[in-house]
Amino acid sequence: MNAIPEAIKRYIAAAPVCRIATVRPDGAPHVIPVCPVFDGDRTIYVDLGPRSVTAVALSAEPRIAVLIDEYHDDWSRLRKVLLHCTAAPVTGDAQGAAWERIRAKFPQYTTVDWQPRLTMALRIDRWMSEGFGSA
Repeated sequence: MNAIPEAIKRYIAAAPVCRIATVRPDGAPHVIPVCPVFDGDRTIYVDLGPRSVTAVALSAEPRIAVLIDEYHDDWSRLRKVLLHCTAAPVTGDAQGAAWERIRAKFPQYTTVDWQPRLTMALRIDRWMSEGFGSA
């Protein structure tokens, strides 16, 4: 896999929301918005409902697409990063570390007493971007 440029890593890390796309066991596509946390290298962490459509889809097929994008009426400012990842559940100490990152980025979780559910590590296998110049 190509190295991810620092500008792209900063963009991924700053994203307050992304869309994740999976394929249901019956072959139907499914897309949801989630709040991502990036480790700065090759892994994004998200929290899912353990019985959600996305969780069921990932148990059958762990490949997932992650889209982080920005829309502007001035189309010269459009940007996107598309990540092709492999998802795996995170448990134990690794889940605790992921949740430290999640709570640091999204303090709203503490105000609603949100507890970890199915924490997933989305490991980036390949990526593409548009709107970043030569990055």
